[in-house]
Amino acid sequence: MDPPDAALFGIAAVVAATVVGAVVIAGLLFGFDESVLRPFALLAAEPFAWIVVAALIVAVVGHAYID
Repeated sequence: MDPPDAALFGIAAVVAATVVGAVVIAGLLFGFDESVLRPFALLAAEPFAWIVVAALIVAVVGHAYID
């Protein structure tokens, strides 16, 4: 992975962690109701969602190594 790809991957990881953290903090502050937990529940209940997430991760990492 070249330095620009590593930087892009790092930025994407930080953004993803920030979004997950914001959702968890919002849930703690305002209460976990169905609207906050729905994306996580769908991800846990649907095996196809895991396949899509895994395919996206493989595509990003594979693209970084091919270039």
